[in-house]
Amino acid sequence: MRYYEAIFIVHPNLEQNELYKLIGETKNMLEKRDCELLYEEVMGKRRLAYPIQRQRFGTYVLLQFRGDGAGNARLNQDLELKDNILAHMIVRIDEEEVREARREASEEDLKAPAGEELAVKVDDEAPGAVDEEQDQAESDTEQEEASPDEQGSPSGEENLEPETKE
Repeated sequence: MRYYEAIFIVHPNLEQNELYKLIGETKNMLEKRDCELLYEEVMGKRRLAYPIQRQRFGTYVLLQFRGDGAGNARLNQDLELKDNILAHMIVRIDEEEVREARREASEEDLKAPAGEELAVKVDDEAPGAVDEEQDQAESDTEQEEASPDEQGSPSGEENLEPETKE
């Protein structure tokens, strides 16, 4: 048996219950092809590097599974036919990569005190993952903070006239 990883990007406006329904359908497709699901993660909504079907954001889903690989071509076709999946990819991975993902998940479970919810780890966002509105607000703030000398003239040329004192 070989190890595989399927990652797909789901339409960003899909409601949470519909998202989990789509993931469940994908799990059923894996089970039909005698694959064993090893790891599942909804990685969340992220900005895409380039627009796909006119969408700038997408929800990433990762599934790691074990199988013989015979059904991967059919799984690929089934994912292609799903309207809410913007893009997908199935790749072969090493067994160590699967165990690493399982180990990380089990370490997070051990860190949480009994009876309390797990703390959410907040990572710095990847470059380019800033919201467009936030990016625009930051650039507007920078322009307001700049002094008139730093902003320059509207034509881009410097004022060459000497200042006169009155």
